[in-house]
Amino acid sequence: MPIDDPTTATPSEIDEELARLDIEHAKAQDALNKLTARVQRLVNDGMAEYATELQPRIEQARQTIVECEAAARPLDAEFERRGGWTRAWLVLNTGGHVHRTMACRTCFPSTRFAWLTQLSGHDETEIVEQVGKAACTECYPSAPVDIRNRPSRIKTPEQLAREAEKAERAKAKAAKAITAPDGTPLHTKGYGQIDTEFTARRSYADALAYARHLARASIAHHRDTIAEYREDARLILAALAAKHGRTEDDLCAELAPKVEARWKREYK
Repeated sequence: MPIDDPTTATPSEIDEELARLDIEHAKAQDALNKLTARVQRLVNDGMAEYATELQPRIEQARQTIVECEAAARPLDAEFERRGGWTRAWLVLNTGGHVHRTMACRTCFPSTRFAWLTQLSGHDETEIVEQVGKAACTECYPSAPVDIRNRPSRIKTPEQLAREAEKAERAKAKAAKAITAPDGTPLHTKGYGQIDTEFTARRSYADALAYARHLARASIAHHRDTIAEYREDARLILAALAAKHGRTEDDLCAELAPKVEARWKREYK
């Protein structure tokens, strides 16, 4: 995310933003190169009028490049102002090593790196502790052998992003979920296992509306079925109350209009 005041940002925060700007800059540069080449082909083929249609996209790419470079300047300046800090890059090849610099003599111009911004500014010993056997022996020659033999615990920014997305999805799923008050699955006779709060609320309204319908038809004839649906409603209400830390009476009053609406829509 954009940094308002680099002087108060951590090395990891600054490098994370620089990495984001690098990616945006590279995308815009690639788009500019492709569009420029396409324009040249159109001009060479005598279709200059079509080439002009690409001009807005070319200008947008150029503007993005300018904006990325402008945003990066104060961040780079802060790096210089502090006298620099430790950084780490992971080679993306299978079994790739972690380096203190992309200029390591064991790497090549074609080597692809992932910038481990979460390690920016960390002590070298801590970095080596994290990367374990992935530590480059050229970049970290003083690293103890026993640490360099340990499995690496390092993750690329992409892996961390995927884990964060997974955690967010799990959080969202948990927010929608419903269980019995003791945490076990919420089982009902008429609706089977109920997994989401949305289904629970809908089933609660349906159960009471249907029980009311059966009672109106013939209490004596449907006594057992009425009892089952009312019991389902009771179980659902208890689950909802436990999830939200509310009383069953409170929730019953809140859901009463939905029950009435269901009754009028389906049975009245």
